Amino acid sequence: ISQNSTADTIKTFRPSDFVLGHRGAALQFPEHTHRSHHAASTMGAGLVECDVNLTKDRQLVCRHMRCDLHTTTDVLLRPELAQTCTVPFQAAKKGGAVANAQCCTTDFTLEEIQSLCGKMNGHNPKAKTPQQYVIGHTPTYQTDLYSHDCPHIQSHADYISTVDANGGNFVPEFKMLDYNFSEHEGGGYTRQMYLDQILNDYDANNIDPSRVYPQGFVWEDIYYVTQSTVYGDNAFVLDKNMATVWYTQGQLREYFAPLVENGVQTVAPAIFMLLEVDVRGSIVPSTYARVAKEMGLDIIAWTLERSDALSLGGGWYYSTIADALTNDSDVLRVLDILYEDVGIKAVFCDWAATATFYANCKGISLR
Repeated sequence: ISQNSTADTIKTFRPSDFVLGHRGAALQFPEHTHRSHHAASTMGAGLVECDVNLTKDRQLVCRHMRCDLHTTTDVLLRPELAQTCTVPFQAAKKGGAVANAQCCTTDFTLEEIQSLCGKMNGHNPKAKTPQQYVIGHTPTYQTDLYSHDCPHIQSHADYISTVDANGGNFVPEFKMLDYNFSEHEGGGYTRQMYLDQILNDYDANNIDPSRVYPQGFVWEDIYYVTQSTVYGDNAFVLDKNMATVWYTQGQLREYFAPLVENGVQTVAPAIFMLLEVDVRGSIVPSTYARVAKEMGLDIIAWTLERSDALSLGGGWYYSTIADALTNDSDVLRVLDILYEDVGIKAVFCDWAATATFYANCKGISLR
């Protein structure tokens, strides 16, 4: 990197559209709160994500999962709200079941959700009380330093306002993956209407479609966006199909064919799906990565710095290359291989500063 960079001449770091703030800056800031989204932009993320879920009153809120409020907020410490959770708190039993709760965005109105305090995602499975369940137990590679004064949970509209004020671009993710619209809405409100409601928020705020990057794991959602809306140019599919690691080139061509046929230009798999270790012990592009590029697909990788120390192998996100990782600075080596050899056009980050540093060194998609 040092041989092919301008790092020694950089006086002011610039934002980059190579850098995508995953849930904002979720390594240290409670995800999908104002401070997390703002921090991502401040650290140079030209793109910032909002996972969009519905509330009980059919408003849009930024939450990674429909049912994660029990681990990402203090709802269980609000008795008047906790009792309305899908599964109210259940204490751990000695020698038996772990502590349990399930609190969903669809259990509460937007006003009720925004009365809660965001916190780092974590819980105590051995908890006997809601306080024990909620407080502490943040992963060791994260921090509670910025959770102390009730971080504000953002609606989709709040997120648009925050990112727009920072000059950034928008990456809404279509969620509600475990929600049966016909069962809960009586057929009066469909998944397509949910997708349209999200996109209509950008129309209402006069956001140019070129600044919006819709994404989702349901590929049919993205087919709809590319074929039936003005937001299709930047739309991309997310992919966590681990079986593709063992696919042949022919199987991968068949796998990617529907994307090409439906006008989708970009696929976004997990980092481990894009890399492998060759017989010399070097990290190289995977068959998945090579075939995707051969078929004309752009690639976005996820997620950088969402795991423990790389000196310990890096966990799930680096599972195919763990044997080639030796120290924490390998994050830059991995990022360089993803950009130079795989050819990714952007990377999801839980801490945008690292990728912003890299993008400025290499002059990638700078504002």
